Amino acid sequence: MENFFINFFNLSEPLALVFITVYFLLCFWLYKLSYTIKFSKRMFLALIFGVFLGCIAQYIADFPENYKLVLWLEQVKIWYSFVVSIFISLLKLMIIPIVFFGISSSLLKLDNDIKVSSLLSRSVFWLLFTTVIASIIGLSLGILFDLGSNNIVQVDKTLKESRALSEILLGLMPNNIISSMSSNNIVGVILVAFLFSLTARKISKNNEYANVFNTYKNLIEFINKIIMEIVKDIIKLMPYAVVAMVSNTLISNGFAAIKEAGLFILLTYLSGLLMIVVFSVILLLHKLSPIIFYKKVFENLLLAFTSRSSAGVLPVTINTLHTKLGVSESSSNFVAGLGATIGMSGCAGYYVGLVAAFMLQSLNINIDFSYFVLVAIITIIGALSIAGIPGIAIVAASIMITGLGLGENFYILGVILAIDPIIDMIRTMSNVNGAMIAAVCTDSELKNLNKDTFIKEVE
Repeated sequence: MENFFINFFNLSEPLALVFITVYFLLCFWLYKLSYTIKFSKRMFLALIFGVFLGCIAQYIADFPENYKLVLWLEQVKIWYSFVVSIFISLLKLMIIPIVFFGISSSLLKLDNDIKVSSLLSRSVFWLLFTTVIASIIGLSLGILFDLGSNNIVQVDKTLKESRALSEILLGLMPNNIISSMSSNNIVGVILVAFLFSLTARKISKNNEYANVFNTYKNLIEFINKIIMEIVKDIIKLMPYAVVAMVSNTLISNGFAAIKEAGLFILLTYLSGLLMIVVFSVILLLHKLSPIIFYKKVFENLLLAFTSRSSAGVLPVTINTLHTKLGVSESSSNFVAGLGATIGMSGCAGYYVGLVAAFMLQSLNINIDFSYFVLVAIITIIGALSIAGIPGIAIVAASIMITGLGLGENFYILGVILAIDPIIDMIRTMSNVNGAMIAAVCTDSELKNLNKDTFIKEVE
């Protein structure tokens, strides 16, 4: 009978049962608190609960070199991993629908007007270009500071050999739609979405299919809204998953995991500061003063930092662009609105770059040039396909990890996800900053920027 509980239930030790019971009690408490406190505060509490459980487990087990040496600790990890796996599976389940229907919905809604197309192409370029730069900065800092190297996870993973660029691109090219979806080949899915959507737009020019096109477009948009709501509900489960993730990480890796989380926070804020430098260079290339720009947008960026909501500060962003920086009314509304849903140099930029570095180095995988190319490509896909999705950072991280082929190791990010509210402030500020830079640059290139308003002193 004892072997039955050990091998089938993985629950034969009293201490294991105690820790599992405590976990569910803490989750119940978090659920009750959801009626009275905000999500971000519950995330902080989840972090504290997870650290508490993990530390207590390590202490009682006398800080073993390997958790497998202590039967009850191994059983606790098995059940915590079970909870984490359910949450991760729900996220992975939605990645392909998010990418396909998110991209399709965006492409089908594009206006055919030439002026809007010109405005769209320039604004999208600057939003995506700065996001890719941010992602490369995050990846580079992660490598420079060996992020994740002290959190090495033992897996059956061989080092990846360097590959030529042509080989990388050919490897991304799908040859079967169904297999691309089943294997989470997001590059293949994005290509299929482009082919379907652009061809549908082409066919719609024939008046015979105009009504059918509108029906198809409405259907895709409706499905996309359904997916957004599903993802929103999944994100609500994050505090409960975070408790198990953090505890699990500490049980598996000890206190080295906390050190990695602290380094991740520091590198995230350093990335945000470096992006200010990048944005300043872009302004200088457009013969605009970064000093004047940041004097005028300081209050806006401070509001974004404290509110942690790009959409929430959108009215202030639009007003700042138009009244203080001289951006035309059409560009202010269009580019700022677009920047609140795609691009995002913080959430979809340096954050996912750091996540990639953390994951790869935790798995002891050598990061060569081919990974820089892959990260850049996946960053663009993620920045485009997660438009309007709540909990955008976790979705962006999911797409990056899946794109790198590391989806089965998502649990490694447990501690990083737990500190999300801390790093979300600088990420949001960078998102808003990037949207404003894109608006100014786009209007400048279209010769619509009122430079007299731009250089006018702040009253």
